[in-house]
Amino acid sequence: MHGYAPAPPPRPASTATVAVLRVVFVALSLLTFGLLSWVTMLRVAILRRRALDWLLFWGTCVVVVLAFVEFGTGPDEPDALAYTTLTVMFLLAVGVSTHFLIVDIRHHRPAPAAGPYVPPGYPHPPGPYGYPAPPHQPVPPHQPVPPHQPVQPHPQPYAQPQPQPQPQPHPQPERIQRVRAELDELSDYLRREQGR
Repeated sequence: MHGYAPAPPPRPASTATVAVLRVVFVALSLLTFGLLSWVTMLRVAILRRRALDWLLFWGTCVVVVLAFVEFGTGPDEPDALAYTTLTVMFLLAVGVSTHFLIVDIRHHRPAPAAGPYVPPGYPHPPGPYGYPAPPHQPVPPHQPVPPHQPVQPHPQPYAQPQPQPQPQPHPQPERIQRVRAELDELSDYLRREQGR
């Protein structure tokens, strides 16, 4: 039972910090006409850690380097290639900013609140954390109705009725129910953490 405890989950950033970072990264891309859009794409790639985002980051780097080469080695007077490069850089800046905002908003959106997982056969959902679950009212068992027998003229000897087995209620102590509810919540938390 002794050993290292798992690290606590990372603290979410405040909404003010998230808003400031959004403004900074969008401004970085738009105000430099795409020349620093690779920084914004690097933020997206680090944030999501997906292969496609890393590919987009490297693609943005290639486009920016090609633009630097065109602007540095081109003729003194602008030609069609220079205007095309400016257009591509402007579209890159707008596209990267839009992509960043979509990804960042989705990443910082709060997760939908899901109800606790109730395993099959569990009689009722557990109550909120720290409170006992609502009491479970056992349903009386179904007792079959004997078929109607016709009245006979001769009296029959008295038959002793068979005793019906009574179901024994299995009340669980409140402590067991609370522990079960806490374990269910812990397993939900671990599932959400693994899904990230």
